[in-house]
Amino acid sequence: MKKENTYVMQNGEYTVKKSKGLDIAAIITSVVLAFIIWLYAISANSPVYESNISSVAVSIENIPTGLSVISGLDHTIDIKVKGKRTDIQSVTAADVKAYVDASGCVEPGTHTLPVSVNLPSGMTLSEKYPETVTIYLDNTTSKPLPIKINLRNYTVDNDCSLEKSTPELSTVTVKGPSDELNKIKEAQVTIEPGYIDTSMTASGSVILYDYDGKVYSNPYVTCSVSDVLVRIEVHKNKTVPLRFDYKHGYYNENTVELTLEPSEIRIKGASEVIDDIDYVTVATIDETEIMGDGKIVYSLDLPNGITASDSTENVVVNIKHKNTSVKTLAVKNIRLDNADNARTYNFSTDTVNVTLRGTIGEYFSYFDADDVTVVLDMKNYSNIMGSVTVPAQIEINNSSSSTMIYALGSYSVNMTIIG
Repeated sequence: MKKENTYVMQNGEYTVKKSKGLDIAAIITSVVLAFIIWLYAISANSPVYESNISSVAVSIENIPTGLSVISGLDHTIDIKVKGKRTDIQSVTAADVKAYVDASGCVEPGTHTLPVSVNLPSGMTLSEKYPETVTIYLDNTTSKPLPIKINLRNYTVDNDCSLEKSTPELSTVTVKGPSDELNKIKEAQVTIEPGYIDTSMTASGSVILYDYDGKVYSNPYVTCSVSDVLVRIEVHKNKTVPLRFDYKHGYYNENTVELTLEPSEIRIKGASEVIDDIDYVTVATIDETEIMGDGKIVYSLDLPNGITASDSTENVVVNIKHKNTSVKTLAVKNIRLDNADNARTYNFSTDTVNVTLRGTIGEYFSYFDADDVTVVLDMKNYSNIMGSVTVPAQIEINNSSSSTMIYALGSYSVNMTIIG
């Protein structure tokens, strides 16, 4: 009996019936696979595979102290390498090191040097072209360069003005071949601060420029610093009122009418300073030194770092007294403080004329010389004899809560000290 032409009965058992077509296909497939594996093995493990690598950069090493490279920095070579395909096929120029040893170049000038090549592991060098390169060396020197600040891409607030930009260093030092350094004009630091409304400090990279205004670059020219801090000074403008202080407090709205020309001023200065200024005090007025109505000119003294935007230098003060009057009294009451009782003090005059200003009214109208004392402090005259002039203080004896009275001007008394 047979079963689907696949099995036949023989001696009571089933036996597989072989197909000649299937056997041939299997043989062909095996041969193809074996050939592919052989090709891969040959390509992967062949020790004689060669490859060309172009434009390998040549570096210069062991440059003697005191010399620098002027030309020869851009040399490249082409090489042919040999090795296993798997080692070679992914190698590029960046994986190869080509260099010349300049340690034997002890003098400036032109030097032709052999090129050495270091290859990755598993590779050998077959060829290199060229085999030598020529470099030119010059004496190494240094040169100071001024720093120029280049501000760009910024906007200043309407109430502000950009005053100056100051680098932390005024110069940088470049070092390299003397011929190359002669090509460099200056060092620039570019700052892009954006919106500015206050003073600030920013850092910028140092870029070298030649005399044609182009960026200068040479790997064998070095700069003493790579970055520089720059202080950008921004001044703010502000209008503030002018005012005066009073030394004794005698002046107020009831006793004086005081006007200023100008009454306000526009100032400018660093924003961090000017923001704290709400007014400017021109001076402290000593009321006892102002004898009558009139004008007084004061020099404008602004805080440190602040200037007048309109160059104002002086302020005129118009003074008009009100509700007060002036009288002069011949005062006989003279008192010595800290006097030496063993000594004799002879005054050159019996009276001192004292001018007083007081609130208009009955009290001041009846105020007389008996209500005033001239006080002389003799503390500093204990070892002095002969004629002296002693400063005097005026003392008001009978004060009133409703009447203001004070002496105008300064006083002194001439005397002779005996003993």
